[in-house]
Amino acid sequence: MEEKRKESKGFDPDMHGSAASTDESQAAWEAYRNDLVAYARLDAAGCAPSDPRAAVPDPLRPGSHRVHHSYIWLGGFSDVGAVALAIALAAAGSFPSLLDEMPPVMALAAAGGIALAAIAALAVLFLAGKWIAWRRLGYELTPAELTVFSGVVNKRRHHVPYGRVQSVNQQAGVLQRIVGICNVKIDTAGGAANEAVVLRYMRTSDAEALRAELFRRKKVLAAGGMLDEFGNAFIGGSVAPSAWMTACAGGNYAAVQRAFGGKQAQEGVRAATAQIGGACQVGGNVLDAADEILADVRGVFGGAEVATGAVSYEAGLTNKELLFAGLSGAAGRFGVIVAGIVGLAVSAAQFFSNNIDFWIESALEGSQAAVDAAGGDAAAALSAAFASLAWQVALWAILSVAALWLFSVVGTAVQYGGFRVRRRENRVEVEHGLLQRTFHGVDVDRVQTLVVKQSFVRRLMGYCELSVGKVDATASDGQEGADQARGMVIHPFVKTSRVPELVEGLLPEFADMPARTAAPAPVALRRAVVRSTILRSFMFWTTLAWGVVVAACELIARADASFADQVPLSLLEMGWAACAAVFVIAFALNAIDAVLWHRESFLGYDDRFMIVVNGGLSSTTSVFPRRKIQFAYLKTNPFQRHAGVAIVNARTASGVGGTTEQLWDLSSADAEAWMDWARPRGRALRCEETPGRAASPEGVSA
Repeated sequence: MEEKRKESKGFDPDMHGSAASTDESQAAWEAYRNDLVAYARLDAAGCAPSDPRAAVPDPLRPGSHRVHHSYIWLGGFSDVGAVALAIALAAAGSFPSLLDEMPPVMALAAAGGIALAAIAALAVLFLAGKWIAWRRLGYELTPAELTVFSGVVNKRRHHVPYGRVQSVNQQAGVLQRIVGICNVKIDTAGGAANEAVVLRYMRTSDAEALRAELFRRKKVLAAGGMLDEFGNAFIGGSVAPSAWMTACAGGNYAAVQRAFGGKQAQEGVRAATAQIGGACQVGGNVLDAADEILADVRGVFGGAEVATGAVSYEAGLTNKELLFAGLSGAAGRFGVIVAGIVGLAVSAAQFFSNNIDFWIESALEGSQAAVDAAGGDAAAALSAAFASLAWQVALWAILSVAALWLFSVVGTAVQYGGFRVRRRENRVEVEHGLLQRTFHGVDVDRVQTLVVKQSFVRRLMGYCELSVGKVDATASDGQEGADQARGMVIHPFVKTSRVPELVEGLLPEFADMPARTAAPAPVALRRAVVRSTILRSFMFWTTLAWGVVVAACELIARADASFADQVPLSLLEMGWAACAAVFVIAFALNAIDAVLWHRESFLGYDDRFMIVVNGGLSSTTSVFPRRKIQFAYLKTNPFQRHAGVAIVNARTASGVGGTTEQLWDLSSADAEAWMDWARPRGRALRCEETPGRAASPEGVSA
């Protein structure tokens, strides 16, 4: 067979076109095909580097495959690390008891030896367990589905039909990027109960090849074609040989086509694998150079880059956008920063309480000149010392806030280092991360919503965040692939005026956004102000509750004079006054937010799309196709019915459990008109009609 494969390199099927219809030629091609199939089924693990089959990535070869062997040693040592730390701490705890029985050097050696022996034994056990798990972890590409099998005692087998593959994402930490491996998560279109499949520790090149092959097979089946065990595609009489079969034929693509009885003009295959052309626009920043170096190195076992399809549009982050993305990301981590400040403040307070007596004594002893300057008034000198200390604490707090903010900004910038968003064939792909690289992709058909978000700061600057909502999945092991609350962010910080350009390049299917159709009713303004400033205001209810407590305490103090000595009413009143002051500020901001919401919010719809805009100090715009609406409904309470308004609700499959887009307080007429638009557009069947008999025109007998 090896000789026949070599001879096929110089074999030209066109030279035998006139004889292709004869029985002799047909028999020769069938014999060649049988030999080729037999050769393709041989194990290619030990093929020479000069063999064309050696260049075919592992996922494109027939049979079952394992993930990379770093699953054993890198995964095992990562599991051993936490246990080793616990053992080391236990050994350190036993060190004092050993000092009572032997000299310090021997005690240290004994404790260290015991710890090292225990860690070595555990490492052997962990690595053995990882090796057994690795031997039973693998995947296989069959003609109809991807099969993933795992488990030693409890064995699991996942069957993923190609037609249900939604996205093939990958993620790599710092060590994984150095080694050249990544974790691959395969999402399927399964709704809220969908469970993603995760393949850990795959070579980067194998992950890219697997992603390209899964989407290739999905397109072939969607076009009504078929696949064989080698990945050859058969569509409408045309044959598209797989990379493996072509390599087995010595690279003679046409010979494989003729051997499998396919047409050389691959109209059906080309239609199924059509690629989108167009202009490519790329932005860059200072971190892209470092990311390009890491991408070019590809790690120790990363392998050569695998082409995954033609790119029609690509965009990145400019230096300005990267800086603002970092600042906005830091703003998003405000809770973390506050928690850090509180933790530092608690530590400082503990430190102050432990050293306050010493400070006072030192201040009194070292400030005799201050006492003399104050006319012998020690209290004044002590007050001046504490004032100086207060300024030092304030300065320390400011520096702490600035440091935490800076760390958050740098962390966010590194997170978006090497950011790229692109349209590749019929998919939108986003990858970013200078140290921990993350790749997310989604098929355009699976995009549920296009979302434009503007926080208050971004609105002032004229920027926004662009994201898409998709059907998300939970990971099979509960670790990878946690759902993203914001969906898939396709640009973290973009000029609002650039949104139409990005949408046209990345999602031209969503470019025709409908115009304004209906807006909240005039009475909705009053309702929004009351709702924002009173009913949903945390500060209003906090101030009210605090005032009730203060009033109750004052009444009790009037009845019992000793109660005032037990409870510092002045502190309660000062706290209530501060809370009331904050409420006044919040009331003004909430009122402005309600007015802006009423002025800017609206919904629009046409034959294909619906848009919902909820304005205010921050703004959210959601655009989604009409066919993506799973169900629609109106909602009212007694007050809304009295005011003649209703809430419109449109449910899509975005996220793990679905997402409801809504707009409050549309007039009843506008809400009913929208509901008529959202209803299914089928011809209703009247009760006098039957499925097998059409109604007769008026005046004509059946």
